Amino acid sequence: MITQTTTQLAPAQVLEGARRFFTARDSLDSATVVDESDRHVTLATFRSRLAISAWVEEGAEETQVRVSTLRRSDSVGKFLSWLRTQAPVG
Repeated sequence: MITQTTTQLAPAQVLEGARRFFTARDSLDSATVVDESDRHVTLATFRSRLAISAWVEEGAEETQVRVSTLRRSDSVGKFLSWLRTQAPVG
């Protein structure tokens, strides 16, 4: 399942937010980071994996965010809702 959206946050802010959102003790789907770069973070949950990518296309003003997972996960929708409530830092 692939979901994509845009945000005013910088890619690094999106990825750091994803790490905090999914690895927190009180997270809906507690996850651990298994792979990451400056454009993505891959997290392992009990039943699946989440791959979250964030980048700015040349000439664009917003960050593209793509979340892909092998199984439907309510936490993905909650993460994207949380993402929309965040204001850019800086």
